[in-house]
Amino acid sequence: MSDVDVAVVGGGAAGALVLAHLARLAPDRLRVALIDRGPGELGSGTAYRTPDPAHLLNVRASAMSAWPDRPDHFTRWSGVPADEFAPRATYGAYLAALAAEAAGGDLADVRLIRGRANGVHRTPDGWSITIDGAAPVVATEVVLAIGIEPPAQAWVPRRLRHQPRFVADPWRPGALDDVGPDDPVLIVGTGLTAVDVAVSLGARARGTITATSRNGLLPFAHTREVRAPMPLDGTDRPATVKQLRRLMHRRVRESIAATGDWRPAIDGMRPHTQAIWAALPEAERREFLRRDLRRWDNARHRMAPAVADAIAGLRSAGRLVIATEHPSVAIAVAEPGSWIVNTTGPDPDLAGSTNPLIQQLFAEGYVTAGSLGMGWATTDDGQLRDAYGNRVPGLWTLGSTRRGQLLESTAVPEIRAQALALAERLRDTPSPRRGPARLVRRDQYGLPVLATAPAAEHFDDAVRRVLRVQRGAEEALAAATAEDPSFALAHTVRALLAVEGLIGADARSALEEAEAAAQVRSDARTGSLLRAVAGRVRANDPAGLLAHIEEFPRDALVVNACVPTIAFGGATQVPQHAWAIVERLAPVYGEDWWYLGLLAFVRQEQHRWAQSADLADRALAADPAGGHAAHARSHVYYETGDHRAGLEWLDAWIAGPGRTALQGAHYSWHAALHEIALERWDGVSARLQGRLSPRSVSGVRALVDSASLLWRCHVLGAPPQPVPIEAVLGAVPEGLLREPRTAFIALHAALALAAAGDLTGLEALRRYATGRTGPAFDLVAVLVRALSAYVKGDYALTVELISRRTGEWVRLGGSDAQREVIDDTLLSALVRAGRYESSRTPAARD
Repeated sequence: MSDVDVAVVGGGAAGALVLAHLARLAPDRLRVALIDRGPGELGSGTAYRTPDPAHLLNVRASAMSAWPDRPDHFTRWSGVPADEFAPRATYGAYLAALAAEAAGGDLADVRLIRGRANGVHRTPDGWSITIDGAAPVVATEVVLAIGIEPPAQAWVPRRLRHQPRFVADPWRPGALDDVGPDDPVLIVGTGLTAVDVAVSLGARARGTITATSRNGLLPFAHTREVRAPMPLDGTDRPATVKQLRRLMHRRVRESIAATGDWRPAIDGMRPHTQAIWAALPEAERREFLRRDLRRWDNARHRMAPAVADAIAGLRSAGRLVIATEHPSVAIAVAEPGSWIVNTTGPDPDLAGSTNPLIQQLFAEGYVTAGSLGMGWATTDDGQLRDAYGNRVPGLWTLGSTRRGQLLESTAVPEIRAQALALAERLRDTPSPRRGPARLVRRDQYGLPVLATAPAAEHFDDAVRRVLRVQRGAEEALAAATAEDPSFALAHTVRALLAVEGLIGADARSALEEAEAAAQVRSDARTGSLLRAVAGRVRANDPAGLLAHIEEFPRDALVVNACVPTIAFGGATQVPQHAWAIVERLAPVYGEDWWYLGLLAFVRQEQHRWAQSADLADRALAADPAGGHAAHARSHVYYETGDHRAGLEWLDAWIAGPGRTALQGAHYSWHAALHEIALERWDGVSARLQGRLSPRSVSGVRALVDSASLLWRCHVLGAPPQPVPIEAVLGAVPEGLLREPRTAFIALHAALALAAAGDLTGLEALRRYATGRTGPAFDLVAVLVRALSAYVKGDYALTVELISRRTGEWVRLGGSDAQREVIDDTLLSALVRAGRYESSRTPAARD
């Protein structure tokens, strides 16, 4: 059992706001621990710890309430007029008061723990947080409110870092106390932190202060007059930075014409900034960071008027000089004995952090870098994504760590909104003190999930892995049913994935467990799927699954099982049937990344290459790990003959977003096809010794990918390959070769037996196929005869049998690229039969 329901790591503004909102939304319901290493009051953090009254907020007091529904809360508490800029220390005291009120209020239990969290580790009960100087805390949910990192030092020369007059972090308590009244000071950076340092030093010292940056730009100032923001149509989403610039220039012109001031145009962008950022492709985001971010920050994050007056006074007196120089140049020409103060701001790439907690999270794969290396990758609601892009159940974050996803994520109005949304999610965390947990939840497609919250999180993880064609779904389902043994939907999905060959579980046992669990708890969705899966497992009847999709079209996992793109068959078998299902679901899913990938595969099967590529690229932009979209993109490269580019792209995807793909061997098979086309036989051999080798792949994948590739190499006259077919067949269960369940698997069983020269096995397979009544087994029997003739050297009979059924092979299922091996066999037989003229024109493609 966990010590607490929710642990908040970090007691700055973000942590204090999460605690305050939890206390307000879930009184007398949660056990909470707030862990903070800071020496001051909770809520102060880095931003509000300063005691200098000259350090003012850069947002008017009217926008600083902790409660969105009570905008005057801060002004009433502090007495600061709504249009004024309060001292930052006052706001720190406000947050501390909120945290103290939450800790002493109605929450069932709040523990305030002083110490530095240095690790977060998964346990059977949730997460264990190790803390310097305190006992570990076990929590069901963890919120990482770690705040802003110290200023970056990558630019700092090594010789300078340990000099006594180098101030690495001006916000460290007492960092500037030793600066003498006449000491010259060089401030590296010209942003808001540099302004605060200059104001503090200017008030108590007489020496010259130089602030330098590459652009020499100071933040703009707020006006004393309050002007309403200029509204922006929320549907206006620039697709490029050029469009964004044009939009901003137009708005600024209109604002100046209407009010005489450009600021309302910028302020009106604030509610839409995150959505605009999300709509920009990554290349456009990179362009914005490179060329526009500093100018945006200077206009968006402005100085309070009193601070701007102080800076103007220092400059007019000649005591503050703004320079435009690279830091190394500025340091080299600085006055002898100068203090060097680092105000360059934190490195947005947390991978280089020296914080042991951040290092541990990266090392164990619980986090991964966000967009363009900024912060951490998260879901839309702040749940962390791991190194493979999957949700990490129970780990959440907010504030600066979400900057890659949101861009604007460090000011109180944005953090307040995130804290409220997180508290709304976490208030339903199961707790032994609250009695039975609320069981009805919704999955990512809005369908009901009848389970406890942790079990539902594991189930969501499993679904996402399946939709991505990614490993780990079986383990996630096991975690879901272990957490909630009566979770009938999870048991049922496990049986479905097993019968469709997507996991290694026993389908009948999983079905029996699902039926037992449904006796305890079920609903309409679970009951429908359970009946459908029972028909599929016990009678090999797909009708129930197709009927379930009609009733629950947003049950994406079931659609995924019925129309898998790798071995395009499943419950549908005939590709055209699968196409029809996918086509009619377009209004249901719209721009959903998984659906776009599925539709992209349909389009390439229909030979609509350009549309397929566009759909796949859109899907991969939304989720780079999407296996269906990557598979479709691989086919487009191959079918359009762009083999060099296709191989380069595919190798990069396999090594990057696709490194945890469930069907990793199949993507290697695709890469091998490109290498065959380029006659890079060494590359083909390397694939066969790598992810296509018997030590790496077994079962259906060894049959469909490795064995078929060896046969293709054989009929194409390739050099001898380093992996013998016998070794591959040793990784294939006998049942797949002798009694394959589908015509698609039977096709590949025939190719494998032909590669082994096993005429006895081929004859047994022919008799089996002849006795089957399932779809396309009549074609299997013909193909087996053709392959047997090839093995015997009767190439004329091979040509006759394959040519006779031209146009029908599509009924076997699979993709064009997979069935292409039949054409390769025909061409080889034509050549070996001496029919050279016929072999020059490939047989008609299916």
